[in-house]
Amino acid sequence: MSHLPHWSVPIAASLRDQADGVVLFEHHGTVDHDVVQHLLTLAEHSSIAQNDPLALRKRLFNVLVEGLENLHHHAQDDLKDTAWAMVVRAKEGYRMTFGNAMPQAMATLLAHRVEILNDMSGSDLKAHYMQLLANDARTERGGAGLGLYTMARKCERPLITHWLPFDERTVHFALELKVAF
Repeated sequence: MSHLPHWSVPIAASLRDQADGVVLFEHHGTVDHDVVQHLLTLAEHSSIAQNDPLALRKRLFNVLVEGLENLHHHAQDDLKDTAWAMVVRAKEGYRMTFGNAMPQAMATLLAHRVEILNDMSGSDLKAHYMQLLANDARTERGGAGLGLYTMARKCERPLITHWLPFDERTVHFALELKVAF
């Protein structure tokens, strides 16, 4: 039996080529609490070493926390090993990609939400974010739906989605983001 490469390898190679920068980290596989902490520490040390301003470090950290926590908390148990996260420091800013396998219906819904966020103005994003903060409703996984809004508010738009089919019901889905300098 041959060992197939992780689904994210072709997307990662393409992003590395496009970014023309330095890869801070690239993680393929299950994302647990220890992995989240380790990757956040790597990014923080790199950002400090680059003398990034505090405001940039905060935006970077906020987006990383949301992306990594989404991989940790929202992955289906049988698909946890499909998670992927990558951060590149490029000329124009930090480029991040977070992804994992999910049911096609969920990916379709997520891509639609990303399209809506991409179409919103900054003030609309803030207003909807504040409305969600005031709402006591929670998703079935316990979240309030703030993660995508946080990422959209802290990143340059458009947020970009990537899809690769896995089987007739499952796709590999990735979200690409940029925190500008």
